[in-house]
Amino acid sequence: AGVSLHPDHCVNSLLLSKTHSIRVLESPSTTLDTTAIITMNQIEYDKRFGFTSSQVPTLRRRLSGHLPSLDSRGLRRLIQRRIPCTKWLSRYQWKEWLARDAIAGATLGIYNIPQGMAYSVLASLAPVYGLYAAFFPPLLYFIFGSSFHSSFGVFSITSLLAGQTRLQLLPDHHNHTEKFIDGMGPFEPIDVVSTLTFAVGIIQLLMAALRLDFLTAYLSDPVVSGFNLGAACHALIAQVPSLLGVKIPKRPSQFFLIFKSVGDILSSLPQSNLPTIIVSSLCILFLIGSKSICSRFRLLKLFPNELVLMIVVTVISLLFDLKSSHNVRIIEHVETGMPLPSIPDLRLVPYVIQEAVSISIVAFAVTVSMGKLFGKKHKYSIDTNQELLALGLGGSISSFFSVFPCSTSLSRSLVNEAAGAMTQMSGLFSSLIVLLVILWIGPLLSSLPLCVLSSIVVVALRSLFMKISELPYLWRFSRTDFAVWVITATAVICYDIIEGLALGIVFALFTVILRTQFARTRSLVEIAPNDYRDRRHFPLAKIPEVPIIRFDAPPIFTNCELLRQSVKETASEMRGGDSLSDLERGDSWKSLILDCSTWTYTDSMGVEVVRELHIEMCSMKILLLFANLRSSVRVQYSSSGLYNVLSDNQFYPTIEDAISIAGHFTRDDPFSPFPDLQNKLSKYINALSTE
Repeated sequence: AGVSLHPDHCVNSLLLSKTHSIRVLESPSTTLDTTAIITMNQIEYDKRFGFTSSQVPTLRRRLSGHLPSLDSRGLRRLIQRRIPCTKWLSRYQWKEWLARDAIAGATLGIYNIPQGMAYSVLASLAPVYGLYAAFFPPLLYFIFGSSFHSSFGVFSITSLLAGQTRLQLLPDHHNHTEKFIDGMGPFEPIDVVSTLTFAVGIIQLLMAALRLDFLTAYLSDPVVSGFNLGAACHALIAQVPSLLGVKIPKRPSQFFLIFKSVGDILSSLPQSNLPTIIVSSLCILFLIGSKSICSRFRLLKLFPNELVLMIVVTVISLLFDLKSSHNVRIIEHVETGMPLPSIPDLRLVPYVIQEAVSISIVAFAVTVSMGKLFGKKHKYSIDTNQELLALGLGGSISSFFSVFPCSTSLSRSLVNEAAGAMTQMSGLFSSLIVLLVILWIGPLLSSLPLCVLSSIVVVALRSLFMKISELPYLWRFSRTDFAVWVITATAVICYDIIEGLALGIVFALFTVILRTQFARTRSLVEIAPNDYRDRRHFPLAKIPEVPIIRFDAPPIFTNCELLRQSVKETASEMRGGDSLSDLERGDSWKSLILDCSTWTYTDSMGVEVVRELHIEMCSMKILLLFANLRSSVRVQYSSSGLYNVLSDNQFYPTIEDAISIAGHFTRDDPFSPFPDLQNKLSKYINALSTE
């Protein structure tokens, strides 16, 4: 049943447009029919189509919507949703898909080995921990992830953030690494990073339980792109000392940190190691050249450039004994076997919680964006809340096995897709390949120079630096997005990664507030029946007899005065700019139509300004008519008691309905069909009659 928004509806007849045919309802037994388009006010429109006001669900109803039923069918759905592999494995086409997933998994595993070891160096850890991060998290994502093509594991940004956190707590000195934090210890670098990974996982699990996956909406594309470029600059500077064979002091987070690090690098150039520079240069040239050549040939697109480079340079390092004869730093020792599980040191949680929150959001945003990208391409959907749960379980469980924070990698995901992966079974095969290296092959890489891993990182950062190519497009498309991109990148470069990201998000939200606060008011013209557009863009369109304006924002506390000013300026133009009250001059009534299609919500100050504008306009003998007002806003108006001041006949479902009525108020007796309107405006009408 329709719900009446206010009780004083007492319209006795329907007023129709001059151009419309008539359909009059005098009594249930007397009907005059012609083809007609009836002009209705909002209440008549609601009653005719059975409008019902939406009810705010109770907490119990909200919870019941997320809790599964306890019957066998409900439990099966719960298991299939929270452990997605149980669903797609039951439908797995073994003959058609297994070979493709195995090939893709083997390819992915080969890519994971050099990338995992390189990103472990980026995280300020020994390379072997990158192998652990390439094994445990993908294995858990195979069980709990909902994307079929995403490659979960080591990721440059999360590795860099983990490395910065470790260096802030346990900084490296020229000949040793700090072991104590505020008198606690001794700690190893992996202790800090494992606790950070555990904190990240727990935060993501809490976000999943509280259904906070919507928070990634605040990470707009310009913010993420600017953040990626700024983070890539930090990652590049962090790898330069290894490329030169020098060590520089680690500085705490501060303004212009990256520029001070550049100064430290320049001052250490006289101590750089020439053989290390040569090896680094040749590795970078090989990676760039081979990738460029392989990209031109379809059969070579999956060529494992990094792995081939690692094998070749390791052999050269053994043959020429680069460490002893040329003082080139090498890995030296790669542990074999699986790491023993250990509980993260919870005493360190307060020291890493701020960074953990940032990494949690960034990792989830990247994972969801990649999942949606591949889901759209291959016509399947991902469960964002389940992705958050998968990340949380992957992080919290993996933290017991000496792993640093992980996320989805775009480059590996593209490799996985190009290799023909059909499901996350490819992730299982990838983990098995990495397991072989952990158990038996790892020691063969002990002679690998560390500068090779840094070279792999630097070349991998190219895709992040290419984000700068988005700026010309953003400048043409949206200057606001351009400013958000530049501010975020500048903040990350000039301050630090986490602080810069926070500043970028705040600035992006501030631009939304500014666009709402300084909304523009448009004067509308008629393009076609019930089609009204901005007069500035259509100067040759028909100007309606009744002025129509549109305030391009919801009326709220930030812009209500701007709305008041815009309406009063339009009213002044309607009255020829005379500041005297029209009640004193005795002019006829006029109407001003407000197109409310942009009023998606309002607040108490927005309601109050509408009430005050109604009174002010009546003092000028101008009646405000509201068209296209959303039902949610009308419910708010009803709850606020605004309809005790305004009339039913000031609200219309379309602009056409409002125009049909507006001309009536210029007649000698404009209120005769609308006694409710006449009663509510009686004090203004009485004031007019006493003059």
